[in-house]
Amino acid sequence: MLEIYYRIWVSLFIKARFAQKGDINLSLFFSLMALTVTNFINVLLVLTILSLSGIKINIFQVLPENGIIQITTICLAFLIPNYLLLIHNKKYQVLLNRYENINDKNMGMRYFLLSNIAFLILIILTIIFPDFFGLTKN
Repeated sequence: MLEIYYRIWVSLFIKARFAQKGDINLSLFFSLMALTVTNFINVLLVLTILSLSGIKINIFQVLPENGIIQITTICLAFLIPNYLLLIHNKKYQVLLNRYENINDKNMGMRYFLLSNIAFLILIILTIIFPDFFGLTKN
């Protein structure tokens, strides 16, 4: 499973490196942020589905009095593991050597787009069919 994750990140890194004209530092930053945001969206999608199915989830009760600290804390929960898995001790060089030549260059973009499309579909369905999700007051 981790191999697929690495291949997705390498794909995102290759796209970012091409867009940044070879700047490694900016490519690392943008690929790490894209993967972190996509992970956050995927977890948010699962939490939304669980919440709409009637399961009570209070993930946003982390430091509820300060919204900026709350968002930062939640984002760090995704950013730190990504950093440790992909960049710490220059692991990105090993990953690039291993996966760059065998990588499907669109794998990361597909992951990013499908994650966002799935979340948008859920939002649209919730707007169109609020009764189905129990969002209307009787």
